Amino acid sequence: MRIQLLYLSALLMGWAFAQPTARRFIDPVFSQVQVTENIRYGGNVDFTQAPTDLYMDVYEPAGDTMARRPVIILIHAGSFLPPSIAGAAFGRIPIGTRKDSGIVALCYEFAKRGYVAISATHRLGWNAQATTQEARAQSIIQAVWRATQDGRALVRFLRKDAATTNQFRIDPNRIVMGGSSSGAYVGLHVAYLNLPSELDLPKFKLQNGTPFVDTTAPGMDRGTGPEAGPNAFEGGSGNPGYPSTIQAVLNLGGALGDTSFIQNENVTVISLHGVQDPTTPYYSGVVVTAVGNYPIIEVFGSHDLTQKLIQKGNQTALLPDFATDNPFPGLYPFQGAGFEPFGWYSNSSNTEKARARRYIDTILTFACPRLFKTLNLPTILMQPTSLSQSFSAGTLSVFPSPAAQPIVTIKHPSLSIQRLELYSPIGQKVAEVLLPFPTSSFTWELPRSLPRGIYLIRVFTEIGALSSRWSYEGL
Repeated sequence: MRIQLLYLSALLMGWAFAQPTARRFIDPVFSQVQVTENIRYGGNVDFTQAPTDLYMDVYEPAGDTMARRPVIILIHAGSFLPPSIAGAAFGRIPIGTRKDSGIVALCYEFAKRGYVAISATHRLGWNAQATTQEARAQSIIQAVWRATQDGRALVRFLRKDAATTNQFRIDPNRIVMGGSSSGAYVGLHVAYLNLPSELDLPKFKLQNGTPFVDTTAPGMDRGTGPEAGPNAFEGGSGNPGYPSTIQAVLNLGGALGDTSFIQNENVTVISLHGVQDPTTPYYSGVVVTAVGNYPIIEVFGSHDLTQKLIQKGNQTALLPDFATDNPFPGLYPFQGAGFEPFGWYSNSSNTEKARARRYIDTILTFACPRLFKTLNLPTILMQPTSLSQSFSAGTLSVFPSPAAQPIVTIKHPSLSIQRLELYSPIGQKVAEVLLPFPTSSFTWELPRSLPRGIYLIRVFTEIGALSSRWSYEGL
């Protein structure tokens, strides 16, 4: 009885809730994200030999004071084609830019979890209309090569920044690179295409024995002028003199040119892949053009490359915690899904957008704990900054309260509600719902088994999260 009275006193004094503490790098602990756009990280000549500047957008947790933050680089899909051509080929717009919906959403979410997140592009273009498979294969491998050189230049840019101006406060020993579909190819090849001999395979040569990649050709060599590098494998896209190695790859539907590239590089790959993806095989197979389905070259998708990674010891950082991942540690197959299920486009319905956001939630739920272990990140418990608004929600309405039934309406006249979470008085999350589409008013039907008590409802909107107390008395 005394314990109950003390608890009741605490409620009356305003300590109704033990504010939930969250784990940085796992949970969203920042409500606001600072975005710095159009940062030039390098330059080179493109597919047509035209000079091309390379840009990125940087997403940082607003108000963060941590001196060294892990960084995750995410690169868009688009089959290495310019956006206008990619849009026509895939029948979806926009696609193929660093503003792609899924990539931007993931950058925001990783930044909210305490990462520095980067959306970047690379040199685009190849001859998808070549009349022979050999010519198409040569052209796309050259495109992958150019993009990989650009990816290395971006990693070097970040390490250069860390060693000089330190504008972005990144941890140079905790760099992740990846992205969606062709963007994931870039991260995988930065990690594993690192020896000249790896291009000396028959599949990467013309019938007369000429290599697909001429490392003396402009745009595929070490470069000239201020962008020049020490060797063609690093490329001439900028920032020479700094390492281009990465510690992990987030592979969202990408593939590797050949599993013979994989040695014991100690680079962990976290993969999520639509099993029915027609653009990049989940297992292995010959990729085809987006228009006409003309064969290009054999690649190895997430299942087969993860199997080889395990054989070579590259996934050991995930053990023993994630040994039960099915089928392999670090691999999550999107059963029944195809290309980029986490993306949405100009013609997507609200239902399709909500479905894509659920896939983003799955990516974060799967990837964040595994990246946490792979990068050996510190355990930092924080009170989410969004909860600082718990008792000053302004015009947020939560009613009825107290409620006789487990049904509550959440309403805000000027903000769009996107997701709701319900916490117990001791900070345990007991329910959540992702709304099918954003709305200013939502009636939430909670489980009939919900215990009576006082709860905290967190309301996620387009500008952050608000919170309000809610009382459920039951019948």
